[in-house]
Amino acid sequence: MEDTGEQQTRTMLGALEASGLTRAEALRLLGADMALHAEWIVGLAVNRAAPVSILRRVFTVDPLPQPRAWLLYRNLSSQLAMAAVAHPDPQVRQVLAENQTLPPEARAVLVDDPDPKARRYAVIMACEFGIELPTEVMVRVATDPEARLRYWATALPGLPDEIRLSLAEDPDPRVRAAAIGPWSWPRLRPGVRAAAEADPDPQVRKAVERATHVEVPLPATVEDFLAEEDDRRRRDAAFRAPVEAALARLLVTHEDDRIRHAAACNPHTPTALALSLATDPDAYVRLAVSLRGDLTEEQRAAVDYTLPAGRHPVPAWVEEHFGNPEALREIAASSHVLLRRGVTCAPELPGDVVERLAGDDDYYVRLMLCENDHAPHELLVEMFADWQGLSWGMLAFRRNFARPGLARFADDPNHRLRYAALFDPEAEPELVERLSYDENDVVRRQAVQDPRLPHTRLIEMLGEGGKPQTAALNPSLPPELMHQLLDLAGVSRQVY
Repeated sequence: MEDTGEQQTRTMLGALEASGLTRAEALRLLGADMALHAEWIVGLAVNRAAPVSILRRVFTVDPLPQPRAWLLYRNLSSQLAMAAVAHPDPQVRQVLAENQTLPPEARAVLVDDPDPKARRYAVIMACEFGIELPTEVMVRVATDPEARLRYWATALPGLPDEIRLSLAEDPDPRVRAAAIGPWSWPRLRPGVRAAAEADPDPQVRKAVERATHVEVPLPATVEDFLAEEDDRRRRDAAFRAPVEAALARLLVTHEDDRIRHAAACNPHTPTALALSLATDPDAYVRLAVSLRGDLTEEQRAAVDYTLPAGRHPVPAWVEEHFGNPEALREIAASSHVLLRRGVTCAPELPGDVVERLAGDDDYYVRLMLCENDHAPHELLVEMFADWQGLSWGMLAFRRNFARPGLARFADDPNHRLRYAALFDPEAEPELVERLSYDENDVVRRQAVQDPRLPHTRLIEMLGEGGKPQTAALNPSLPPELMHQLLDLAGVSRQVY
């Protein structure tokens, strides 16, 4: 008589063969070990074609494999999210609480979670991403015994006004300080305001000071500037105040290079005075002069500026011209590379400006143009193949990254272009299968998850020596085979 194990093996083998697998393919999957099972589970969890019944089964697995690797960003329906927040592992619930796309009703469950971290994360994410929770849930947070939760409650969107104001009388000074601000201060009862002004805790008194602060105009005259005691306000004045001529003369000769730099940036500084800083000993001051909007190209080219590494903000005056095609043409022809880079950020660019920028000698002008919806296909492909930044793959999703015809790169020495070949909607299954053997892991993974991958190769990649997790997220896997993979992994079918 067969023992239970042999009978179960025969049953599974028969089920696998009934789904269209050959005996060899079925035996290959039957021989998978627990490590492969875990990879199947993660792959199925992120498979965009997996039915709800598969994901409900996945959420019964304990321990859930690699939850932070996939659950943190997974979009879950309300039904699935409610199944997920019932998982017994608090670490899984903590990851769910950090998922900013979690439906509010599931987040509301986590706010009452027995695990303190899950509760805190659920509230903090609601604050940071403006997620409005049910009123009764917010009230519970605002009256929770844990002071940290009451502190975060002050920032919950939609918290009833009376509850928000009551937190200004909280026993914990951090909560009181967080509840006092320009909105709440005039709405507090006189007795509460008086208590806050005399509060023994300095952070509460500081909150009162911020709430009652009245902005004083920045100094614009020499007399007011010299009388100003706050260094931050003095720098702000030099940077943007409508300074009088006498103060401008003082600022451009100031001993503090930060003040001179601010004066060089200030559009109210007369052009002639700003040009006196063109030979300033500080490189950042000279760079600021070179970026002024009131210089001619000859004046700009005469400034001996140094371009530091890194990304630079678009000058405000360049941004002001974003809707002016003629001004954009003029700036795009500037000798100053930072101005040309700035033009690439304009949401609407004339065709001739796009063409000029796409052929620019500066690598970063061309790269920044790729962030613009008007970037041409050829430039996007060039940068996709070459740029070493972390988000290079996102270039394939720009509007003008045309996918038909990319299969021509299937044999290119550059693995990025072989990867791009798989984006071609007209690529044949034979090409996809060939690239599933590629020496580059990025190319190979993309091919293995491609729904055009031939069935035999896909089953092979589910097994030992293949790419089981990537293969399990291939949307061409039949739902019944997905269920059978979970059967082999020992996941119960009783939940659906």
